[in-house]
Amino acid sequence: MVRLSIDLNSHASGACCGLCGRVIDSSAGPRLLMENESLVCRVCGTKHAPSLVALLDLARVAKRVGKLGRHTLVPPINHLLDLARAAEDYTFSISRSVKHAA
Repeated sequence: MVRLSIDLNSHASGACCGLCGRVIDSSAGPRLLMENESLVCRVCGTKHAPSLVALLDLARVAKRVGKLGRHTLVPPINHLLDLARAAEDYTFSISRSVKHAA
């Protein structure tokens, strides 16, 4: 089992995925890391830790909506819908990983 975590990257850099070797364009911001501090691509992250990928997506969308809606009283409806979708994806990814006792 691969243990992944979220790390905050302060500068943009290029690297390869520690699991599959794909080239990752790592922009500044949160990213997935393995225990040995190797970057992990989105595809491998979705396989091994879908809830973390959904959380990263939620953070990315929230940041975008926050920037666009900063100068208005209410952000546009399409941006709010994007935010709601990202929140639902995160909630769904968490609920899939929880196993209920019989």
